[in-house]
Amino acid sequence: MKIEEIKHPELKDHINMIYMHGENQNQEAIERTESEIKEYIKDNYFIISIEDNEPVKIPYANDGEYIVPIFTDALEYKNGMQYFSLNVMDENKEYIIEKLDYFKNLKDDPNFLGYIANIARISYIININLL
Repeated sequence: MKIEEIKHPELKDHINMIYMHGENQNQEAIERTESEIKEYIKDNYFIISIEDNEPVKIPYANDGEYIVPIFTDALEYKNGMQYFSLNVMDENKEYIIEKLDYFKNLKDDPNFLGYIANIARISYIININLL
């Protein structure tokens, strides 16, 4: 599978809806949309940022917790790499195209908070409850 073949407009729409429902304080709609995201990500392939064949781990808070960046399409990946370069994090970064369960040991790590989709733009953390 080529990076140009990865496209997830439906997931991007879900992410936008989560933000809209949050602004409207509609928790029921947020939960419904999160359920749709959970179903969506099970069967789809994503661009996962890696370094030395391991997922890139971005620290989140100060106690060892981290998130792993994923991207919904080639443009989001390009924007993510620009974001990494601004934060001096772009060296040695590559990508793989896999399902989110590719790194099975992540879900068992108590410091893993989830995947951050499209870190450079409207991003969304797909937390472990959705995996």
